[in-house]
Amino acid sequence: MDNQIYWFITVFTKFDDKYGIKGARTWGFYSNKEDALDTLINNRTDLWEHCYDYAVLEAYHEGISGYDFEEERIFFQYDYVENKYYPIGYEPEEVKCYASFAIG
Repeated sequence: MDNQIYWFITVFTKFDDKYGIKGARTWGFYSNKEDALDTLINNRTDLWEHCYDYAVLEAYHEGISGYDFEEERIFFQYDYVENKYYPIGYEPEEVKCYASFAIG
């Protein structure tokens, strides 16, 4: 396993008390955090698709169970006026005990 970090973008419709998130889709990943943030914040390729009001950016390493627990995951909410995702600045209670949304 190498030390390269890959940044996965997952969008979802809402937070859920039982499952953490609902209606999720992982769009893809980048080897560069800045590119992942630019894609997510600027809603490149219409990540929102008229239904994905939230997103999470997570770090992974190559391999099985490569989730990076040292990198902070970042949660976002879609802004309908600006057509962008913005960081919400905290980790919602519904997801505090969950890890690895992008890969499962």
